Amino acid sequence: MIASSCKLTAILFGIGVSLHNPEEAMFLVEWSRSHLKLRFEPNPRIYWALTSLVTVVIWIPVVGVCVAKESSSFQNALSGFALAMVINAVLPHFMISLVKHSYSPGVGTGMLFNLPLGVLLIHEQLSDRAISPVEVWRAAVLYALLLAVGAFGILYGAHAILTARKENA
Repeated sequence: MIASSCKLTAILFGIGVSLHNPEEAMFLVEWSRSHLKLRFEPNPRIYWALTSLVTVVIWIPVVGVCVAKESSSFQNALSGFALAMVINAVLPHFMISLVKHSYSPGVGTGMLFNLPLGVLLIHEQLSDRAISPVEVWRAAVLYALLLAVGAFGILYGAHAILTARKENA
């Protein structure tokens, strides 16, 4: 059974991601336009939709680990989200802030919430004797890749659709 400390960490992680995503949605588009060379014109509505979707989806495994007994599926998905958000806090947010000498929107909430809570979630799962470390890492990497591919696919796909609509109009 999942310890109450792990459930609390999962809830705090969900809150952290829920605070991180609006920061990105509100400020990342304008910052990107002035600091990055992009192959597309970033659209604020797409960022709001994508970050809102990620915020909703993150709560599925968070609630799942809190209410489902011994559900390795929810634990696996949550470890994947944790790994994805840990990586996201460092790459791109922290590193691009260093390279550009500018605050990249999301670096504060990513470093304050997502990085430490994501690491703590994975550490708690690795400490749980019921799940092998290999299984934890395998699931974390798989779900993190699924999240990244899905998010970037939606992001670039939505921008491609908008660009095509503008060209056909």
